[in-house]
Amino acid sequence: MGLLIDLQALDTQIYALKRESSAMPGRLKSIDDMLESKKAGIKQAEENLKKVQLKLKEKEVILQQKEEQIKKLQGQLYTLKTNKEYSTMLAEIGGIKADNSLMEEDIIKFMDEIELARKKISEEKELFKAEELKAQKDKADINSKAKEIEAALSGLNEKRNGIAPNIEKQVIFRYEKILKNKDGLAIVPVENGSCGGCHMSLPPQVISDVKLREDIIICGSCLRILYIEDNVEIS
Repeated sequence: MGLLIDLQALDTQIYALKRESSAMPGRLKSIDDMLESKKAGIKQAEENLKKVQLKLKEKEVILQQKEEQIKKLQGQLYTLKTNKEYSTMLAEIGGIKADNSLMEEDIIKFMDEIELARKKISEEKELFKAEELKAQKDKADINSKAKEIEAALSGLNEKRNGIAPNIEKQVIFRYEKILKNKDGLAIVPVENGSCGGCHMSLPPQVISDVKLREDIIICGSCLRILYIEDNVEIS
């Protein structure tokens, strides 16, 4: 039983390290996903900026065309022969100027939007640089920890391989099966008359059988192997 207890101590560490190791790819992916999300956000902001710049350009072109149209109409004023034609031309020029005034307001609005968008993109890029540096450090720490875990597992498995062959094949087979089914905890102590794994109360006869250490005794509830530590008194 002593060898099984020693083996369980190693396996507890092995399973804990394996769980930690198995979580690392997910942690690395989360970091990469976060960076990609930030990149996509900046790219989208840049695309939106281009759209506003295009709208501004379109407005400026139209405004320029309208201004040229006004100059052309103003030049024609002196060729008109009647007051009615003159008044009609002035009204047309006035209408175009009114439209241009609204268009100039739109242009100013677009220019303000562009300025704010450029400032926001610049700020986001600076933040991204800082986050990227932190992400690189976090990934380096994770990879470094992964190597530490790999080295620790190698040492633990070497110790395990030194113990396992000294346990009866039938016993080790049963232990390994329970270990796998119970996520790394196959053998547990009796604590205050209860199973140390599921904490269910144990019948007095079961406790007596465990204390004798003549056979492998399992918990009727969780099916783990039971043992009583040498320095524990069982009444």
